[in-house]
This record gives sequence, structure tokens and C-alpha cells, in this order.
Amino acid sequence: MGSLPEPPPGLDLDETKVPALVSGFVLTWVFGAVSICLRITSRRLVQNQLWWDDWLIVVSLLFSAGFMFDVTCYMTTRGGFGKHIWAAPLDGLEVYFHGLFIAEYLYTMSIVLVKWSILALYWRIFGSVRSTRLPICILFGIISAWGIAVILVSTFQCLPVSAFWLRFGPNGGSEMTYKCPVNVRMFFIANAIPNIITDILILLVPVPGIWSLQLRTAKKIAVLGIFALGLFVTAVSFVRLYYVVALDFSSIDVTWLFSEEMMWTGIEVNVGTVCACLPSLKPILYLIIYGRARHSTPRATGGSLSGIVTIGGSGDPRKHDRGVRLNTPNDGARSSTSIAYAPSNHQFHDDTHPFSALTDNESDSWQDLGIHYLEMDQIAKEDESECDW
Repeated sequence: MGSLPEPPPGLDLDETKVPALVSGFVLTWVFGAVSICLRITSRRLVQNQLWWDDWLIVVSLLFSAGFMFDVTCYMTTRGGFGKHIWAAPLDGLEVYFHGLFIAEYLYTMSIVLVKWSILALYWRIFGSVRSTRLPICILFGIISAWGIAVILVSTFQCLPVSAFWLRFGPNGGSEMTYKCPVNVRMFFIANAIPNIITDILILLVPVPGIWSLQLRTAKKIAVLGIFALGLFVTAVSFVRLYYVVALDFSSIDVTWLFSEEMMWTGIEVNVGTVCACLPSLKPILYLIIYGRARHSTPRATGGSLSGIVTIGGSGDPRKHDRGVRLNTPNDGARSSTSIAYAPSNHQFHDDTHPFSALTDNESDSWQDLGIHYLEMDQIAKEDESECDW
């Protein structure tokens, strides 16, 4: 690194942002890891096999772990990241830009895998809804294209590639010929905005599938609310964008100024992991609240309806219970009437997409929720309109 200008008068070279940076990364990563563990436990509780959405989120956690160690160990320890550049080691700028180069790959892969996991979850739940299938495929293509574009620009923002960090080495790049035509500020902004747009689009994808279910409006809103928890990661993405826009790219004190933006970048990835896992945690919640993983039928208006919904006697999500058998005591007491379900051949998934073949012998809790409420609403309506007990 070449000689630095004198620090501004009155600058405290002992102040540091390292504790906030490390805690922001580590705590949110731990939350993400715990969420994935609970997600896998939920799948096991209802004896479901892990599917593409589960494996993708696990792999994303590995990339986010690499991102965390790159920033909190390599960049802070070796490069003085989180401190003023005048308090950093002599090669602080070189280490910072080398770590930033690595972080761009790890961040991009983490975000792409989290979004792929969410889309795979949507496919597993709403794969039979044609109005949802096409948006899922389109978004998958957009997110993949975004990830490829970011990685390509990150790789070739300087030629040769190593010039991205070596130009800040002890010789200041004086012994090498290089080009760095990419405007880093515009690259960061162009990276963040499409990321936010795809976050919002992902939140909108399940709306047609949920709204098409024959549920009461309140129940539809409740289910939508589960998926709307993804707004948390969108909010974090906006905070990160704010810090990106506010960055002073002309300042030499990058190890200090860029630390908050980097912290929110790590938080964004890890909060995305948590939000991607939340819709899959219903069996855990039922176990905590009711002492069992499976849900039982709620009471419907117009009578006391009780029974257990079994989604596919063989565990195949392509089938669910539809037949009805009424068990009524001899005295005809209305309050004692119960409903039992007999299997039917209703096909929940009627597509031939390769993903659908992997869902055999499993039942998804959110599929169960939609089918269950659909069946109970239909039965309640028939009860009110056709039966006079």
C-alpha cells in the first residue's frame, strides 16, 4: 500500500466497529442455522423426506458461513476492517479488497440459493396451480441470470483479475498493467436494486395459489401472513441499499466507512435464511402448543365437527382424503355428530415437472393446511345447506 495522507485532525484511531460487525454477522448466522435445524426437525416429525428446498437452504448456509468467516476473521484480523485505515496493518487495503472480492462470490451464492429454496418450496406447495407455476419458472430464470451477471462482473471488474486487490499492495500496482473499468458504486447499487425487486416478486408469487383456495377470507389472509414474513428480509435489503448509496467511494478510509454496509449485507443473507425456513416450522409449533406434530381439524361453523385429516394413506401428497362417513348416534343428537374421512384418488399434483417426482411418499404441512381447510369449508357448506339434523 502506498503512503497514506495524514488522518483528519481529531480522529480517534482507537475507535472500532469490529464488535458490532462480528456480532451482527455471528448472531444472525446462528439464528439462520437454528432455523434450518428446526426446519429439518419439522420434516422428520411428520416423517417427510428432505426435498430440494431443504437441501438448497442447507447449502446456502455453508456459503453464508464462508461469507461470515471471510469478513469477521480474514478482513478484520488481517486487514483491520472495522477500524480506520490509519490504524490498519500496512497491507490493510490489499487485504480488504481481496476479502471483498471473495465476499462478492459468497454473498451472491448465498442469496441465490436462499431464493431458489423459496421457489422450490413454492413449487412443492403450489406446483399444481398453473397460475403460479409460470411465475415460479420465470423468477427462477431471473434470479439465476442475476446471480450469473453479478459473478461475471465481480470476476472481471479488473483485468487481470488479481489487479482488483494487488493495485493496493505495497507497490501500489506500479509494477503491473491493469484496467478496472467497472464503477464500484454503480455496481453495488445495480446489485442491490434487482435483489430487492426479486424479493418483492417472490412475496407475490404465492398470492394467486393461496387466493384460489376455497377458504374464508380470514384464513387466506392468515396463510398469506406466514409468507409475508419475508418482508423482514426486504426491509433489511432496503437498509443495506441506504448504506450503499450513502457510501463515500472517494474516501481512503474504506476499512471504516464500508463496515456498516458489509454488516447489513451479512444480516440480509442470514435473515433471508430465517424467513425461508419459517413457513416450514408448523409441525414444531404444533408440537410445542398441542404436544403433537400433526394438526387436527378445527371446528367449523354450524356444528361440532371433529376428526383427523390424513393426507394420503400411503403418505403420497398426490392423494388426500375426500370421502366422508357420518357417524351419528341413535338419538340423533346434533352435538355428537362426527365426520370421518375415507381416502380418494384426488390428485394434488397433476404436473410432469421433474421436481414433482421427488415429492412421492411425503406430505407437506402447508399443502395439508390448504387441502384440509378446503375440505372442511366444503363439508360445512354442505352441512348448512343440505342437512337438517
